[in-house]
Amino acid sequence: MDAAPLHVPGLVVSSDDDPYCSPEVASRLAAGWRLHHVSVGSAGHINSASGLGRWDSGRELLARLP
Repeated sequence: MDAAPLHVPGLVVSSDDDPYCSPEVASRLAAGWRLHHVSVGSAGHINSASGLGRWDSGRELLARLP
């Protein structure tokens, strides 16, 4: 995937043990897109099937976006 600057507000949120995207790839994409990168530790793949429930910390990250 090409990681050219996006020119929109955003945040890359990744997990240290996501089976689909390694921390290194997430970091590289964030840098290419010129977005801040936040790792949430070991949370698996961040989606509705991952068992995160309401995921209040994710909602806090979303609330900080401009």
